[in-house]
Amino acid sequence: MIRSTSIVPFGRQCRVFFLGIGKIVWIAWMCAPGMLAAGEWRGRVERVLDGDTLRVERAKGVEKIRLAGVDTPEHGQPFAEEARTYAVRLVEKRLVWVREKERDRFGRLVAWVTPEGGEELGLSLVRAGLAWRHQYFSDDHQLKRLEQSARSRRIGLWSDPQPTPPWVWKQTHPRRE
Repeated sequence: MIRSTSIVPFGRQCRVFFLGIGKIVWIAWMCAPGMLAAGEWRGRVERVLDGDTLRVERAKGVEKIRLAGVDTPEHGQPFAEEARTYAVRLVEKRLVWVREKERDRFGRLVAWVTPEGGEELGLSLVRAGLAWRHQYFSDDHQLKRLEQSARSRRIGLWSDPQPTPPWVWKQTHPRRE
């Protein structure tokens, strides 16, 4: 009796092989730190200073980062400590992806910070009712929707009938040097 064996044609084997190699090369290219888009990098959050300011360790040293598009209550304002504690729980001592936007007038890097496998930190803070979408520096529609949702549910700082945004609060409470 003659046994029939299934032999895959050589051309198909090559096509499958090269498709597999192509996927591997693409994944390596997307994940390689040196191949990230300019202004994107990975680091570890050394410390959360307040709800919207972090110290992030990277290959070039430590960066002080101000979250882009959001503003959390200032020290002394209601919900300031809650915002800081929430940020600590999400990112402190963890690996994050940083996407740079610009430098602010204090020399801090303004950026979007996303914990590995998680949601961008500013979005999380606004969703939890612990940050405002910064009206002067963000026209992000997703942040607007999240803020409106937190307001309507009266969660976090929105449980106060008239919460004072940090940019207003700072006008009557100057910085301590």
